[in-house]
Amino acid sequence: MDNPEHKSSEQAYAKPAAVYAARWLFVLLGIIWLVFGVFSLSRLNDGTAGTSDPTMLLVEVLMFINAAVLIWIAWGVGQGVRLYYYFGLIVLSVNIFLTLTDEFGVFDFIILILAGGLMFLLVITRTKYLLK
Repeated sequence: MDNPEHKSSEQAYAKPAAVYAARWLFVLLGIIWLVFGVFSLSRLNDGTAGTSDPTMLLVEVLMFINAAVLIWIAWGVGQGVRLYYYFGLIVLSVNIFLTLTDEFGVFDFIILILAGGLMFLLVITRTKYLLK
């Protein structure tokens, strides 16, 4: 027979679906930036990058840092630590702003939709992340 006390105890510690969705969207964004960084790095190595090597190398490093930070935030948001929530909003805001300030293509559209959707999710479900 089901023990209602045991069930409510499990539910008290269960993470809401919004937290899982946010975590996986952060991971997805991180993976996309990682893949795009590897693709861009291959363009740098074959000479088709179109800009100077030091500038492109700096952009590559920033892409990999962005990917790592997004995946790190995914972990922190799942822990319910308030600092990661706010840091995630800041990183998403910077990503959205920088996406809009450059040439706009398919990659930019995908990033804009995912980052914008994730930011919207974080804002409307903010109480789910502010546990600690």
